[in-house]
Amino acid sequence: MHLHRLLLLLLPAFTFLESSCAQNSPPAAALSGVIALRDGWERRVYLVKPAFYKQLISPYEGALVDSTDVGSNGAFAFRDLSSIRENGIYLLFSKPAGSRFYNEIVDPPAENYACLVLGPGIRTRLEGNAWELARSYRLLEAGPESHLMAQIRDCRAPLFRETPAPPVAAPEEEYGLHDAPAAQKAANAALDAFLDTTLAVLPAFAALRLRAPENAFRERPEFFLRILARLRSQAPDDPWTNQLAVFLDPSQLPVLQGEKMPGFALPTPDGDTLRLSDVQSKLLLVDFWASWCAPCRVEARATIRPLYDEYHAKGFNVLGVSIDRGREAWVAAIRKDGAVWPNVSDLLGDASPVRQALKFEYIPSNYLLDAEGRLLARNLHREELRIFVKNYIERQ
Repeated sequence: MHLHRLLLLLLPAFTFLESSCAQNSPPAAALSGVIALRDGWERRVYLVKPAFYKQLISPYEGALVDSTDVGSNGAFAFRDLSSIRENGIYLLFSKPAGSRFYNEIVDPPAENYACLVLGPGIRTRLEGNAWELARSYRLLEAGPESHLMAQIRDCRAPLFRETPAPPVAAPEEEYGLHDAPAAQKAANAALDAFLDTTLAVLPAFAALRLRAPENAFRERPEFFLRILARLRSQAPDDPWTNQLAVFLDPSQLPVLQGEKMPGFALPTPDGDTLRLSDVQSKLLLVDFWASWCAPCRVEARATIRPLYDEYHAKGFNVLGVSIDRGREAWVAAIRKDGAVWPNVSDLLGDASPVRQALKFEYIPSNYLLDAEGRLLARNLHREELRIFVKNYIERQ
């Protein structure tokens, strides 16, 4: 049989196979909906794809996939999303008129984006208000991972309800305070609960970005390392997993539970040198504070002093480490607050080598150590601290 005749015979079979494959492939991703506009907002929406973990839910980051007009009735629809070949996180942005950027995040926390998971065969429809899209969007049709993204959004509901507080003067030192607004604490707790239970990889990345937008995981390093371990198990080849691991490298984190706290030696108010190892006890609270930090001072008087009085004879001790810069203010605060336990400070503030070694960012910060100097817990305050000390001492 001549070759050209063989090709003619086989051609219908190839045509059939090509047609069959086309019929079996899923349809392209689809995204549409209704977005209410008001004066000052552009009649166009933009679909953005973050390429790296750091670009996720970050202003001015990510690549523009497509854009489409919003009609006079608020309706929009992307015509061709066939370029989306696999499930991924995408941000739908609305845009203030006159803004030079299609991916600018404005008016936190309500914000002007919706975080979605799009992919082949996934139809997504939503409705919301352009000027508060993150807070207002409602999914009319979506895949399961986009619904999980909406759950993450709902974790931030306390922030949406809170009226922004007026700006306050910055403290004289560089440190922030652990006493974050109640709404932020509630949002963080909800995000932590989501992260602790979800098995979905892409929503976990989104929740982590909202939980630690500056990529600082020093507050609860053991918890975040556990989340990273789960992602490594579920998605070892995902580049975002490796990018996240950079921020969770042990060299970037404070001492972890079970590890021995690094030793240090600092001056006392009398000019002597006191080492951490000199303060022996069954349970030691290492308390980092400052004279200008009101929550630190309140905690010293209302929580730490009563605990010291009740449990010191049973093996509880305290070491106060001030990050003050001025000796007079430091010594006066010790005297006024009745901080009768050992106190030390190099009076170097943020430049203190001890602060650099322990990598804490906020005050009050504290560390609870066992008799061998190993970390039992960190940053327990008020009732949590009382319960921990009581239970630990009474078990010994």
